[in-house]
Amino acid sequence: MNNTIKNEIEQLFNLKIIGEQQFPWGESYFLGLESNFKINDPDKPRRSVSIVTVYPDKEQKIHTHPGYEEVIYGLEGETIHWSNNSKIVLRKGQIGYISAGGQHVMLNISDKPAKLMSIAFPSFPENLGPISSIEDVELTELTKMTNLDAIAGKFAQNIKLGVSLVDINGSLLSKLKNFPKFCKICIKENAGDCVISPHGRGHVGNDLRMCKCKFGVYSVQSPIIINQRLLGFLGCGYGRISTVNYEDEQFIRKEFPQAILEKAVLEYKNLNFINRNHLTSVAEMLSLVSASLVQLIIQAAREKQLNSYKISLIKEKQRQAELLSSLNEAKLKLLESQVNPHFLFNTLNTIAQTAVMEGADSTATLTYALANLLRSSLGKNDSQISIRDEIDHIRDYIYIQKTRFPDRFNFSLEISPQIEEVKVPFMTLMVLVENSIIHGFSSIRWQGDLRVRGYKENNNVILEVIDNGIGVPNQVVEKVKRFSNQSYLTSSLKGLGLKNVYKRLEYYYGTNFNFEIERLPQKGTEVKVILRF
Repeated sequence: MNNTIKNEIEQLFNLKIIGEQQFPWGESYFLGLESNFKINDPDKPRRSVSIVTVYPDKEQKIHTHPGYEEVIYGLEGETIHWSNNSKIVLRKGQIGYISAGGQHVMLNISDKPAKLMSIAFPSFPENLGPISSIEDVELTELTKMTNLDAIAGKFAQNIKLGVSLVDINGSLLSKLKNFPKFCKICIKENAGDCVISPHGRGHVGNDLRMCKCKFGVYSVQSPIIINQRLLGFLGCGYGRISTVNYEDEQFIRKEFPQAILEKAVLEYKNLNFINRNHLTSVAEMLSLVSASLVQLIIQAAREKQLNSYKISLIKEKQRQAELLSSLNEAKLKLLESQVNPHFLFNTLNTIAQTAVMEGADSTATLTYALANLLRSSLGKNDSQISIRDEIDHIRDYIYIQKTRFPDRFNFSLEISPQIEEVKVPFMTLMVLVENSIIHGFSSIRWQGDLRVRGYKENNNVILEVIDNGIGVPNQVVEKVKRFSNQSYLTSSLKGLGLKNVYKRLEYYYGTNFNFEIERLPQKGTEVKVILRF
């Protein structure tokens, strides 16, 4: 800049010059108003005042004013302006107006420089208001939920500048729109230090700001923040604000490989000029677009949460229906004989009392054991009982089986007092014990051994039923592994079964349990139930 011109402007307007731009058609000197380029303050207008000199017989070709309107005031000489098919002849003391989004052409057809004052005002929509919060989401989710590429394309089309959208790691989330070829080469070669480059991801913070890369390419980067967490950046611009000089070209030649050097230099020279007013006004629009993207992310995430909640409700209703089916099947099994259970219970008590009076103690004990099992079945098959009560029923059942088959198996019970009050679905252990006796010991030629253990380990309650019978078939082990993915609905009424036990545990404990069945290497079966608290 000519120091004489600079001093004249500063003295005339009593303001400091804070920047300048050189163009093939002229030059601009920007005056330091209080609100100039304070991008981070959303409440102040970003009006920009500059003194523009148009060289003799030069023309600023047709260009768009996206996002800002401009008032021009003649200072010296004469310039001709075309805006939206209207002609403005601007002389000293005259005023002209260029609307936002308008097409503008400016020329000086005289043989002397012409000067004018430009006052640019960003023009953008009302603020979107406060942004509601949501649980943490990732910016990459947006690419799966909406047509992000179309949004970036529309924005680039409106502002006539390059647009990028990247996550916090610098990964592109949309195709580069209106992007200069030089920047694409720079990204491919990892030569730059902008936010898209691995070398520049730490250069942009949590505020909207204007950035200049080491090659002198300008952009504006708007952070995308949700719940005070930085997720990525929406950027635009990517052009030069000054002409290429010898030092610029030599620097380019040092930074790129020989194979693409000439192409990089050529594309650098072809970079678009960005008017400072244009870049400043776009910065305003960018913050609103970023806010719109955040709202879009929040809306998409809320819809995802709502759908997830609906699915969970459907699954819960299905689970309740499955349990009800299971309980109804268990009740039906108990009533299969078509004998009134209460009548049978009373009859058994009468038989036991008669046996006592006749001195048949074994018969009485056996009858009472059967009566106890029947009593426990009345009204309890749809609830939970304590492990202590479950063990009492097992003792009655074992007594009956030992009476029938006195030499078929031995039975041992080891239950820690710490877990006796823990609740389990009715007949959880009983079914496992019954399976060992009926299936495990059905055709063995050796002495059976049945052990029931219960203990506490850390915050878990462990229940084990172990036998040395013929061993559970491998296909049953595989079926048990798939229980969690199956519904209970079945047309079979063959006993309560392992699936019934699993589904009732799932109903009462959700995912806080494990049900494991294993065919032991030597012989026999081990079933383990782990309850997590």
